[in-house]
Amino acid sequence: MPWHPSYRGRVLEPDYLFASRHLLPHFLHALCAHLTAVGRLPVAAGDGAQAEIGALHRALVALERAPLPAQEPDVPDAYFAIQRELEANLGPHTVSWLRIGLSRNDLDMTVYKMRARELLLATGEQLLALRRALLDKAAAHVDTVLIAQTHHQPGQPTTVAHYLAAVEALLARDTERLLGAYGRLNRCPLGAAALAGSSHPLDRELTASLLGFEGPVENTYDAVASSDWEAEVVSVSQSAALNLSRFVCDLLSWTAAGWFRLPDGLVQGSSIMPQKRNPVALEHARTRFSRALGAAQMVLYSSHNIPYADLNDFGPDVQGALQMQYVQLSGGVDLLLACLQGGDFDAGRLAAAAAVTDTTATELADELVRSAGMAFPDAHALVATLIVRLQETGRALAQASVSDVRALGGPEIAPEALASALDPAAFVRRRAGLGGPAPEAMVSQLAGSRQRVERDAGSLEGRKRELSGARDTLRAS
Repeated sequence: MPWHPSYRGRVLEPDYLFASRHLLPHFLHALCAHLTAVGRLPVAAGDGAQAEIGALHRALVALERAPLPAQEPDVPDAYFAIQRELEANLGPHTVSWLRIGLSRNDLDMTVYKMRARELLLATGEQLLALRRALLDKAAAHVDTVLIAQTHHQPGQPTTVAHYLAAVEALLARDTERLLGAYGRLNRCPLGAAALAGSSHPLDRELTASLLGFEGPVENTYDAVASSDWEAEVVSVSQSAALNLSRFVCDLLSWTAAGWFRLPDGLVQGSSIMPQKRNPVALEHARTRFSRALGAAQMVLYSSHNIPYADLNDFGPDVQGALQMQYVQLSGGVDLLLACLQGGDFDAGRLAAAAAVTDTTATELADELVRSAGMAFPDAHALVATLIVRLQETGRALAQASVSDVRALGGPEIAPEALASALDPAAFVRRRAGLGGPAPEAMVSQLAGSRQRVERDAGSLEGRKRELSGARDTLRAS
């Protein structure tokens, strides 16, 4: 019976195209691993069986060098297309060895996990590149004062390095989440068959090892019915997208103020306003992070209020959403990396902007505590009143004098102590404790952050070597 045109056009054809583009090597590798286990069964002990299995294995390896054939009207998916191709070359009897103890349920979930590993590793590589770029830019701006905001208002002086190191710390935790998610999904469903396993004594530890998994999913029902690993994969990327969208928001604000400047290749002019340098690369990065968040919801809601069983909801129907999230996050990170590496902060403009704020008020209150013995609440109230009086005369806090303090009933304070307390750069230098923005503290922070990046790079590289080694072993098996 032919497939209904709606089902063929809306389901089978898109799924087949997706599998041909993104899943074919994984199908072939998983089938090779399963066939290797089948070849060790007692039922396959004879020379004739071994010869057929060897020919079938070589045929599977050879299919890696050819694209998936065009979908035939009666072929529903990639698995059956591969089977038909093998049968045309080797005959149905030889290909029947693949069918022992194998279901599309465990095969599909194995393939989906293999693809997810690729996406996680690629995402991890991009996050590492961005983290390195953040630390490079931070190292160039250890002394560059930046007025940080709290509640959308100027808060306190810090440095560009301090801010960028904080963003890198966010991404370090996202990388840690990514590595954790990888470890938890890296269990192989193959051998679970439909859901209850097989009466043939298939070596599931072997197939897991051949595919680079740390081991099999222990419960065969869990192997084909669970989608929590998909939720975790998209949640990791969702966290990165959320964190980076906040960074982009700040960069856009700083470009508007002239504090951060993008190169010409990342801005766009106006068709009518000659002066415009629109930061379009950052705008497009922002939209891609938003789309990554949206794609995550497609995956999460596909597992909402459904039975705990093997279903299409979290199987073939969400693979496109997983891919979509990766494409959007990857695009956003790539654009942001280009902006960070090609753009730069204007230290002069940042210093000028800092000089006209009242953001050193906390340090003045602290200085009154240190030099005059005032209680901090009293010093806090005095400085708050001083700021109001200065504003009434059109002056910034940096222009306050000893007489201004004395006029409000404040204590005597040495002019040099007052000037130092009101200097944004001195404010930063005094904050040399653990995690603070003082240059010497930042140098230590950045060194530790670089070590952390390289540790994570080593972990990712180790995972890549595991997969590469497994593929080599599988081809030779």
